[in-house]
Amino acid sequence: MARVDDLRADYDRLGELLGGFEISGSEAAAIVRERRILGAELERLEALEGEVPLVDQLAAKREAARSGGSSARRKSG
Repeated sequence: MARVDDLRADYDRLGELLGGFEISGSEAAAIVRERRILGAELERLEALEGEVPLVDQLAAKREAARSGGSSARRKSG
């Protein structure tokens, strides 16, 4: 997953910036905020690994409905 890898690299880089440089309070606060946002997104994406995406689930249901329900639609009432 390229997106997860990119976000992980950004998250780690922000951590390095926090620990390695003298930064002012507002700069540190901005980095901490960004790092929290990235951390939450990483947790969400990593929790989804191995799960079938919702669009794929819906496509499978649509395909199943298409293949089995056509004869019922042709019957006149």
